[in-house]
Amino acid sequence: MSQHEPKKLGEVFSDPAVREFGSALRRALRGNDDYASLMDFEFAETPEDFADALRRFLRRYETFARREHLRRPSESALENIARLADIHGVRLVRAALISHALCRVEREEEAEGGER
Repeated sequence: MSQHEPKKLGEVFSDPAVREFGSALRRALRGNDDYASLMDFEFAETPEDFADALRRFLRRYETFARREHLRRPSESALENIARLADIHGVRLVRAALISHALCRVEREEEAEGGER
């Protein structure tokens, strides 16, 4: 598969950069009630909007992550998520990112005894 050949939906959703940013957004939502970032991503339509949403999210997340000693998304994940948006479009990448943020992770399901 060439670098610019479109990925299948499952490949975009399982991309490590999407998972890393989705996980960070999940932590920001649950630990810091950062619904502003969720809305920024939700309304990002153009590459410029998406870049601004990423910037605002990272700025907000930096303060929260320092306070809570959390890992921040890596530079390579940032570059990869931008590349994915260029190749596959903002709508698909933002849908994958937000979906990861709103999902329950398997560890939580095991701790709670399964889905209710």
